[in-house]
Amino acid sequence: MKFKALHPNFRLPEKGTPGAGAYDLFMPEGGELLPAADSGVKVSLGFAAEVPPGHVALLLPRSGKGSNHGLELNNTCGVIDSDYRGEWFATLRVKNNETFKWEANDRLIQMLLVPVSAVEKFEVVETLEDTTRGEGGLGSTGD
Repeated sequence: MKFKALHPNFRLPEKGTPGAGAYDLFMPEGGELLPAADSGVKVSLGFAAEVPPGHVALLLPRSGKGSNHGLELNNTCGVIDSDYRGEWFATLRVKNNETFKWEANDRLIQMLLVPVSAVEKFEVVETLEDTTRGEGGLGSTGD
């Protein structure tokens, strides 16, 4: 995957462990989120990149930052398509009513690369193929 540095502090993403599914992104600058900023703060990630064809990059808060500090992405999950070449941003907010601060090179966001299907045909039909689950929705397979 190719990355174009747009900030002097840019660092390539890294996996925290060999078994990690996502790559940690390093913040190019420090910052602060105030609980009153309900609409979120748009923060540059300091790079542009080429997501591999046939994939999408999903941006998510790192688990510890979300669980321990209430950090979340304003749009829940950022979706970066393989044909996007602009600067990557994340709109961040906190939900635990506490100010959240970070330093340059802190890891707040993770990038998950996911293969995507290219459906060639969509069609409207009168009925759908039966399955064991059928129309059973929320809680239908147990709590």
